[in-house]
Amino acid sequence: MAQKASLLSKVLLLGLDGMTDRVLDPAFEAGHLPRLKALLDRGVRGKLTSTVPPYTPPGWTSIFTGVNPGKHGIFGFTLGNIQREQGLVRLDRVRAPALWNIANAQDKRVGLFNVPMTFPPPPVDGFAVAGMLTPEGGGETPRGFTHPPELAERLVAAAGAYEIDIDVDYDQDWKSTAIIERLSRNLALKRAALRYLLETNGDVPILFAVLEAPDRLMHVHYKYIDPDCPHFDRPEAGPIRERAWAFFDEMDEVIGDLLAWAGDDGWIVTMSDHGFGPKEKVVNVNVALREWGLLSVAGAGTALGSAGARRLARRVKKVIPKAAYRKAKTASRQTIDWSKTKAFASPNPQQGIYVNLRGREPHGIVADSDYESVRDEIIERFSTLRDPDDGAPVLDRMHKREEVLDGPLTPEAPDLFPVCRDYSYELSDGLFSPSVITDYRDLPRGFHHSDGIFGIAGPAVSAAAGQRAHLYDITPTALYLAGCALPEMDGTVLLEFLPEDLVAASPVRVERMDLPLAGEGAEARPYSPEEEAQIEESLRNLGYL
Repeated sequence: MAQKASLLSKVLLLGLDGMTDRVLDPAFEAGHLPRLKALLDRGVRGKLTSTVPPYTPPGWTSIFTGVNPGKHGIFGFTLGNIQREQGLVRLDRVRAPALWNIANAQDKRVGLFNVPMTFPPPPVDGFAVAGMLTPEGGGETPRGFTHPPELAERLVAAAGAYEIDIDVDYDQDWKSTAIIERLSRNLALKRAALRYLLETNGDVPILFAVLEAPDRLMHVHYKYIDPDCPHFDRPEAGPIRERAWAFFDEMDEVIGDLLAWAGDDGWIVTMSDHGFGPKEKVVNVNVALREWGLLSVAGAGTALGSAGARRLARRVKKVIPKAAYRKAKTASRQTIDWSKTKAFASPNPQQGIYVNLRGREPHGIVADSDYESVRDEIIERFSTLRDPDDGAPVLDRMHKREEVLDGPLTPEAPDLFPVCRDYSYELSDGLFSPSVITDYRDLPRGFHHSDGIFGIAGPAVSAAAGQRAHLYDITPTALYLAGCALPEMDGTVLLEFLPEDLVAASPVRVERMDLPLAGEGAEARPYSPEEEAQIEESLRNLGYL
């Protein structure tokens, strides 16, 4: 007898940070991740369009709010830019309601486990275990990472220990399987904690759980796993790939725990915040802007900016301690002559360019009347940028921010978002790199891509591959499946993928709601200097800062 679709079933949001079909498909073909494969095969499966840029902070925040960054205000791991440094992102700085606010307002309890950008943990009706950007507590058990607060002690007792994220050595980890071993140990702790939660707090109707490990692994080893990359056939690739796939099977066991919680009649919405692809090169935006006469340096920066000095700096970087080099990089930014600078790179995770606009930037010089002409000049300059190795254009397209963002917080975003070689060329804010383009083709690293994955499975959902959705659609669809009414959001319920009888019997209800913001009521103490330093170091090791 066919299962009957019901909005009274459990709803599981299964997040796989950075997961991509480019890695899943060869893993499936090799017999790995059998539970995830069966899940995706029995329902709707396709590509999930990410934010611009496809980065963790705007991505996950857009997923759990259902709105674009112009409405929630999160554009990267930090707020502001080099002139307006406003600190690290926290949940209490999100300017929109989240899935848990909407569900709780309708008496639906929610469980949150390891969702990035959820520190400080929101005081949900249910439970919350914060994810990425939670302070690790100086290497000890993290503090203040759960709601209710006393849950932390029980999780540590159940798992023996708990850690939010792993240490990453971006410069060394590509050489071995060491990072995968660290991910494996971290996953074992998380699995033990999650199983305890499902056994003792599993009566929530909505559960949102994220595994961040795919992102960490693919930043380091992506080209060893994607068969379309030439690194796939290198002698060192085989052992690393086999260990990576074995780790995917460890993740698959955790996915099995979550599917068991959902049950045979549960709804499962699978998603990633972005996809992945090869990291081939880096475009050093500030170097380019300086060469084009749009950014100026003064004093010591004039000497440091010579081609010879930049080449020397690259050699020095390889031999001096990381901390010393980073201090030198920070100092170099202070050589920018703002009185002669019309544009500058955003912090790396924002992947954009700011116009040095008068009245917005503390040292702004560009008048409102010249704003569009400066943007047009940057677009024209980028359009003529060629890669010296093949002579072809670097730029695919340049998004003006209003083309990809909408809402009252749009003016806080970068003014332009370049997309270079389908995101295989990352943007960097480095000012004294030896050239406009830095070559990373020999390393197996990966970089974020705009195509993530999504899946919807549940009673009477017909199997269909090759579909397309946007990450704004995840929260409205999950809330609909939980029987909730919706506020106005940018995303829509993916009704076209759901059983016709369910849709006919349960029309979407959009209502005006008076809702708190995502982090309202959370413990909002600022990061201590030690916590901020620890998180920033972790982000730098991942290549984000």
